[in-house]
Amino acid sequence: MISCTIGFAVGPQTHDQGLKYPLEYDKYQRGVMTLQDLFNEYPALENAFTAQVAYEGVYELPRPGFTDKVPNCAGCETGIKLAKGETPTVLVERCEGRESIPKQVTDNAYTWFDFDCDPCTGVYDRGTGQGYYLRHWNAESPPPSPGLNISSTYNYSANPNRVVAGGDNQITLAWDNVSETTPDPKSGEFDFRSYRIWKVSGWTRPAGSSGPNDEDWSLIGEYRLYDYGDTTGGKCGCNYAHDAGNDTLICPKVFVPNYYYPAGHPHCSQPGTSAVQLASGGCRDTATVGICLNNGDLWDKQSGSVLRPQPVDCVHTGGAGTPCVRDSGTVLGGDTSNPDDKRYAVHYPIGRYQIVDHEVKNGFVYFYSVTAGDSTGGAELYGRRSAVEADQVTPQSGTKTGKSVWVVPNPYRGFRNISERPSAWDLTPNATDPTGTHIDFMGLPAGSWKIRIYTVSGDLVAELHDSDPVNQSLRGNVTGPDGKVRPGYNRQQDNPNDGQARWDLISRNGQDIVSGIYMFVVDSKEGQQRGKFIVIR
Repeated sequence: MISCTIGFAVGPQTHDQGLKYPLEYDKYQRGVMTLQDLFNEYPALENAFTAQVAYEGVYELPRPGFTDKVPNCAGCETGIKLAKGETPTVLVERCEGRESIPKQVTDNAYTWFDFDCDPCTGVYDRGTGQGYYLRHWNAESPPPSPGLNISSTYNYSANPNRVVAGGDNQITLAWDNVSETTPDPKSGEFDFRSYRIWKVSGWTRPAGSSGPNDEDWSLIGEYRLYDYGDTTGGKCGCNYAHDAGNDTLICPKVFVPNYYYPAGHPHCSQPGTSAVQLASGGCRDTATVGICLNNGDLWDKQSGSVLRPQPVDCVHTGGAGTPCVRDSGTVLGGDTSNPDDKRYAVHYPIGRYQIVDHEVKNGFVYFYSVTAGDSTGGAELYGRRSAVEADQVTPQSGTKTGKSVWVVPNPYRGFRNISERPSAWDLTPNATDPTGTHIDFMGLPAGSWKIRIYTVSGDLVAELHDSDPVNQSLRGNVTGPDGKVRPGYNRQQDNPNDGQARWDLISRNGQDIVSGIYMFVVDSKEGQQRGKFIVIR
């Protein structure tokens, strides 16, 4: 498949201006008119010209670990690398008037050749012995979006390093700091400024969609980097009052209309308050709170909440004990040629930042996206929020002790048309999900279990196991950072605290079940327990 993107530079212009443009351009080519004069006459032209210059790009030295991907000899323009597992071979570089040079080609690294016999192709500095690569689109751009723990290539049951997202009536969103360690491609500066957190709820999988549309996303928070702390003590500084006499900190007060109090906070049980109780045990109410910040904190000025970097180990260049992965760049507003302005940013894995969303319900589908913004050029640039169906995440009821399994919804009421269904619990059917709906067994015990579903006459309808995959049709295998290949799907028991299982109302014979009363039997280390549910269609 080939994808092509075309951009049109549009600006105000009269018909007469369009007719005389060839003459004006001829004046520019003859040196009678300057380029800036041409831009002033035709504003849209400057945009197109800037885009062309950005595409032509710049030649740069390779990043550490990628030195084999640039020429390592003068005039060498062609790099060849065999596919994994192919037997090494020898190719001969032949140029008229020069001695033939045999070179071995392997599957480990690129071997470079001067096949066109032109000493001016292939960007290689004879003096330093360094090769360069051409990076197109050398333009200001927002930082890349960070890696998330809800992405399909990370949020799978077999991932041993996973930060689990789905909890009991909550979603834990975690991400890495790649947005902060990536310098701007044009300026080379570390210009990261903030994260924006986006959420989609109520998605019903419209026919033909592969994921949420742009209009489906809602902004739930913007966390800006605080990097103006008091350099003498690492405390709040800058515009925040600091009493140097007794080294105490006077934190600013922020009015928060929907402040979250954690479970067990006395405010949640204090009589006479307007606190709204949450299923998590906490509550929300208006509050005026003090915000104390340290260098490197992220804070949301709207809600007053603060995200502090978690004390996680860095990403290593190799195994444990090897150096941390670092990116080099220039301090914001610095001089790229000045060594004193050079900075290094350490890579941290997913989990560096974490936030918990309590505004979710077990069994429903949600999407999240985190975009990063910079502070270059006077106007902040942000990345685009996006997600595909395989990135969906669902809160799961926690495990229970004893015999307490129940079915949701009960009774299940089906509707012929998706528009008549009362909530986003049901999705539009598609090829990978032919019913588009489900019932969930909640309150399952920890450890292995088996659920058998029967009709009232005793016929076995379906059987579920804790190790069954739930989204295998959407996800393939995943190769982890350790090089091991693992199944990329989620299991019914997605993690040790997952006490919820999903059934798509398809019988073991591949048929959509009919209305009726159904019995279920759960076998686990807690013993056997039984129950029933009703399906109305």
